[in-house]
Amino acid sequence: MKSIYNDLSWSFLVASPSFSGPFFEEAVILLLEDNEDGSFGVIVNKPTGKTLGELGSEFENELACVEVFDGGPVSPEHVSLAICSESGKNEGAFSFGVPPEKALEILKKDSSAKIAAFAGYTGWGPNQLQGEINEGTWIVSNADIDAMLSLSSKELWKHAILKEMKQFEGLQEPENPPELN
Repeated sequence: MKSIYNDLSWSFLVASPSFSGPFFEEAVILLLEDNEDGSFGVIVNKPTGKTLGELGSEFENELACVEVFDGGPVSPEHVSLAICSESGKNEGAFSFGVPPEKALEILKKDSSAKIAAFAGYTGWGPNQLQGEINEGTWIVSNADIDAMLSLSSKELWKHAILKEMKQFEGLQEPENPPELN
């Protein structure tokens, strides 16, 4: 009998407060795909301090000023674009892996759209991520795209941790439970 896989795609992985390490300390990862074959996502709160224009001539256009984030330690030379529409019929739509030409097309239609760039990604083999979650390395949270786009990189991790702590506190038994008759 095949067990049902708990797909965590489009969740946030929030680094546990006890986690330390060069890439993932206070990291928030947008988990883009999670299945029985493995998982991958991008760190959304680690800016590199660079813009797309500094990375290459193919971005010498309206995308030149887009901030680049350190998406993770795998393939850091590969840059992926994400875009979120802010108005119109696609308001709130979020797309990852958008080609530069398509991003420019969307920007022409919706000048308020927000674009982010990610150098590299994070990845896990089969069952590896679930093992790290079970060990307490990652806290799984609903992805909050609004917070991701509106909060500073430092604020995002704190926001996600506090949100999960509040949820956890709400599930705790009260200190003085009512007596049952």
